[in-house]
Amino acid sequence: MKRINLSLIIVFALLVGLSGCMDSDNTDDTAKVKENEVAIENYLKTDSAGSKAIRDSSGLYYITRLSNPSGQLARRGDAATIKYTGYLLNGTKVVSSTVDSKTTFTFPVEGYQYWGGIERGIFLMRTGEKTTFFLPFYLASGNVDKVNIPAYSPIRLEVEFLKTRTEPQQIDDFIAAKGYKPANIERTADNLVIIRTNTVTGDTIPAGKAVSVKYVGRLLDDTKFDERTSTFTTGSAGTIPGFDRALRKLRFKEKALIIFPSALGYGKSGYNTILPYTPLQFEIEVMQP
Repeated sequence: MKRINLSLIIVFALLVGLSGCMDSDNTDDTAKVKENEVAIENYLKTDSAGSKAIRDSSGLYYITRLSNPSGQLARRGDAATIKYTGYLLNGTKVVSSTVDSKTTFTFPVEGYQYWGGIERGIFLMRTGEKTTFFLPFYLASGNVDKVNIPAYSPIRLEVEFLKTRTEPQQIDDFIAAKGYKPANIERTADNLVIIRTNTVTGDTIPAGKAVSVKYVGRLLDDTKFDERTSTFTTGSAGTIPGFDRALRKLRFKEKALIIFPSALGYGKSGYNTILPYTPLQFEIEVMQP
């Protein structure tokens, strides 16, 4: 699913609340908000469950097709996994989670990286539920033409909410999938994980020490985002907290896999290709100074 500018979401969410108060001098965008609303409401008249549709304060409409009252709710920072297929209101399929041999789509809740309708809609569902969302353009693909979505298009989005995982749960899943033994795992209260892969004796590295580190950085799905040898000064502000704290628990010549949540990494903002609320793994080797 393509990303959409967060400022667009905010601006047009405000326009939804203002559209009923504006006169005939509205901008084209504001007029399209009303056109989308009328188009969605007309479509709902043709849907057998259309009378059950609820209009959210953001401007989207939704129909719960399959309810699961015992399902989990998504929370900020979780990794939510869904299946989705999107259509224009004329029935033309335009987006789907089934791409590149994948059948699901996982995204950071309130990471604000994707369609506003998805960011909002996930809070209107529980795991195990299926929902039809009707998204006005400002919560979908926006006000410019895309490859197969015309500008200002309202979208019907069929969504199944499969699961939601906190960052500690994602780290647990990763450890279990890799088969690491509990006896080899050191874990702090804030979920910094260190798995040493060789044995070295001596003192750990103190703060204020310049160290050369060979490392490979990956996401928990093993996607590599960085690989290099660099020099760091422990305890300095120039290193992300999880990486720095792990170094100070290691010794020169020691090798380890370290894993930590976004609170010790790039947090709610992310960095370059690293999305918000993303736990990270690093294979590191502390070189002799």
